[in-house]
Amino acid sequence: MIERIVEFCLKHRYGVILATAILFAFGVYSWTQLKIEAYPEIGDVTVIVTTKAIGLAAEEVEQQITVPLERVLASTPGLLTIRSTSTFALSLITMVFKDGVEDYWARQRVLERIAQVSLPANIQPALGPLTGPTGEILRYTLESDAKNIEDLSEIQRWIVIPALNQVAGVASVANFGGVTRQFQLQLDPVAMQRYGLGLTDVTNSIVANSASAGGSRITRGEQSYVIRSIGLVRTKEDLGNIVIAEHGGVPVLTKDVGTPRYSAQEREGMLGKDYNSNAIQGVVQMLKGENATVVLKAVHDRIDELNLQLARQEVRIVPYMDRNELVQLTVSKVAHTVTEGIVLVVVVLMLFLGSPRSSLVVAATIPLSLAFAFILMNLTRLPANLLSLGSIDFGIIVDGAIIVTESILRLREHNPDRELRVVDVQFVVGQVVRPIFFATVIIIASYVPLLGLERVEARLFAPVAYTIAYALIGALLCTLLLVPGLAYMALRYPSKPFHNRVLEWMERRYKELLFQCIQRPSIIYVTTALAVWGVVMAGSAVGRDFLPNLDEGSLWLQVQMPSGISFEKASDMASDLRHAVMEFPEVSYVITQIGRNDDRTDPWTTSHIEAPVGLNPYDSWPDRETKEQFIAKLTKRLSQIPGMDVGVSQPIIDNVNDLVSGAHSAMVVKVFGEDLKETRRIGNEIVAALKTVPGTTQTSIVQEPPIPQIAFHIDRAAAARYGINVADVSNMIQIGVGGASIGQIYVNDRSYDMTVRFPLQSRNSPEELSDLLVKSSSGAQIPLSAISKITLQNGESAISHEKTKRVLTIRLDYADRDLSSYLAEAQKIVADTVSYDKQANSVVWSGKFENQQRAQARLTIIIGVVLLLMLLILYIGFAKLRNALLILGVVPLSALGGLILLIMTRETLNVATGVGFLALFGVAVQNGIIMVSHLNRVTAVHVASARARRLGARAGPGCLNSAPWKLSGFLPGYSECGALRF
Repeated sequence: MIERIVEFCLKHRYGVILATAILFAFGVYSWTQLKIEAYPEIGDVTVIVTTKAIGLAAEEVEQQITVPLERVLASTPGLLTIRSTSTFALSLITMVFKDGVEDYWARQRVLERIAQVSLPANIQPALGPLTGPTGEILRYTLESDAKNIEDLSEIQRWIVIPALNQVAGVASVANFGGVTRQFQLQLDPVAMQRYGLGLTDVTNSIVANSASAGGSRITRGEQSYVIRSIGLVRTKEDLGNIVIAEHGGVPVLTKDVGTPRYSAQEREGMLGKDYNSNAIQGVVQMLKGENATVVLKAVHDRIDELNLQLARQEVRIVPYMDRNELVQLTVSKVAHTVTEGIVLVVVVLMLFLGSPRSSLVVAATIPLSLAFAFILMNLTRLPANLLSLGSIDFGIIVDGAIIVTESILRLREHNPDRELRVVDVQFVVGQVVRPIFFATVIIIASYVPLLGLERVEARLFAPVAYTIAYALIGALLCTLLLVPGLAYMALRYPSKPFHNRVLEWMERRYKELLFQCIQRPSIIYVTTALAVWGVVMAGSAVGRDFLPNLDEGSLWLQVQMPSGISFEKASDMASDLRHAVMEFPEVSYVITQIGRNDDRTDPWTTSHIEAPVGLNPYDSWPDRETKEQFIAKLTKRLSQIPGMDVGVSQPIIDNVNDLVSGAHSAMVVKVFGEDLKETRRIGNEIVAALKTVPGTTQTSIVQEPPIPQIAFHIDRAAAARYGINVADVSNMIQIGVGGASIGQIYVNDRSYDMTVRFPLQSRNSPEELSDLLVKSSSGAQIPLSAISKITLQNGESAISHEKTKRVLTIRLDYADRDLSSYLAEAQKIVADTVSYDKQANSVVWSGKFENQQRAQARLTIIIGVVLLLMLLILYIGFAKLRNALLILGVVPLSALGGLILLIMTRETLNVATGVGFLALFGVAVQNGIIMVSHLNRVTAVHVASARARRLGARAGPGCLNSAPWKLSGFLPGYSECGALRF
């Protein structure tokens, strides 16, 4: 069947060439329509539930919000794990779902369960944006030489963010830095005491005097009029002219007991960029599943429009972390890889075959197979990324074309003086097409079981399996349908034969060695036994890991400062950090994010800094420095800044680690227990033990230590004597001291919080707070100290849960060691040195090693399936179990060279190298198929065994000669993936 197809295409070669040209054009078009991404989306289906609770401490947030929500959400169908963080004024619950759960389905189930929970008044949970750990596509700063930070904040909130949110494919645009404007009545405690007014009197009057209403309609003649009552507060003057009470027949207005003014929400975070300590940024998140190239283009177009609009105000939007740079890098790397692969294969083929025309015929297979792959990828909606395209081995792609072309070239060399006939070409090609077909099927079959991987590894390598399979199918079709006709046209007419002296010498040496091995079978047996022993020893010696490092071209710093540090001191330390980082010429920018944004959707306090660090192109670095050397130098410099514990990671992998393990590190240790003091004691001992493990680079407790609090313990008996409600004291603390909003003021299309607050000098110390007056039921002014006991105490900064249980998390980073050996030693040291009550507490290790163990177990099954699948295909192809087992016998031996190379290069056996070994097995089986097929064909013609062995030996040099072009075809993809260190 295959031979007849080849014969038909050879006879109609011009039609095949025309069809190929049309197909190639369609492939180029398909490439322009492909979804191109720098890295595949590797995050699980995740739903984040965010609940703001202004004024509540971490303990109260846990008790009143997090626990009720967790109890209901924990039974959501398809839920894999649930984690939460309760911190001051915020509850953050992260729900991770199993593979196969659809994003919108999961979000709908979560909303249904949230509706069943009874929470405190005015508290409403919300879902985070539908995005993933790789969904952050752009960060920008808003800069101006003419506007101050207040003006920039207004432009950001009311012009830039709404415009970017309207771009199709954008999930959200988050603000960080700047200030949030408010309308505020700053109270005068002395005036309030003079008029006998309390805070409740003021707030109730403002709420009652800021409202609009609509009535019915009235008709006058033929005209209908709508009746409206317009009483909303719209200016600070309106806010100051509200009547509170009457004193001596004179109305007391709000401006009599306070000063109406424009103010700003008390900041809980600050952004610094390079040498600017007070900047403002926006973070653009892409909707999960969207095409990053298309969304980024639309975002950039909108930014260009906004820059034109804002130019009149001397304001500009400056992107600084742009995913488009990685996408463009991916495109350029793919183009460079293809070009380099074609050139390298052509050069190697010319050196070994001596025929430029033959080399070009073979090299044409590369772009044609890629074009065919692009067509199938576009039809199946498979995105393209550097990992999947960079994994294509051009040596394997052209292997079949080389065999076909070399067969015709040998026919040319045997008949140098006469024109080749189509029938002769049909004959020689017909002898090799079946082995080529089955060999290609074998290689494709070696990748198909990768679709059985799970979670992160599945999202990484399933596209690789599809892409390589598509390219191999294209290469096979090109080899069977196009290459025979092109090779015939290129080699048809007489030409001078080429003799490669190196190959001829290799063939002679090979034949001598082969005949010696045949005459002395013991050599083969001993060599095979040693090779098997070497595989076992090398396999046990090589280190294990989950995935190799992925270079994102930037850094991400997680910085922990002393707990409870003031906002001003944190800002000074952040400036020290930026100045230290900017000392290095390798750095293009550095951003510091202190605490949380004004929307209060981050769990951090002012004791924490997140710092993206941009890097200049590596070829511009001094002294050809590597990234690892720079990180070591940077870490050493940052360790000299007092009071900082700095962890170095990368933006995408930091987000992935946070979703996988609940911490911004590759590995975590979790201490479960209800007693927070005991779990922190255990955590501190674990941190001390881990620091003694060789290879540990950074370890610390994720949850910040307890922070100082000023607590008002209300004396209920004393409050009852004065007729004061607990709510009166709570309002005093929440509104008068904390600045909670009591309403909204609308100005055109904008809205602002309306607050009533005591001046800073009246709330800046425990003594001043204790002197604040609360109005009793009789109208008397009672100080807080008379109805409550004020104490200084420590309270939890953050309380974390996992699967509804309290947990303390220790982050852990390591370097210069493989995962398996490091984990074993770390677990042993912790078990030997840390003591605790195992009935009340438990220690659980988590992180990427769980992925590694899961992937390793699944890969073991996959390798077994691959071998069985190969055996089945080989048996179908040869109809003899002996031949199938003979060919399959090369698979374990082929792993020896790969394992030795891993040990020599100090690489690990991980999912990526495991996938490489599957490809290696396919190539080894391909060589075995060619060898056995040739031996069977020769044996069928020449019954004499000696003659058959001599003729069959000719297949050996062919397999040996294929190594250079297979290696040359692999090098471009390896070098380009290596450029991103994957």
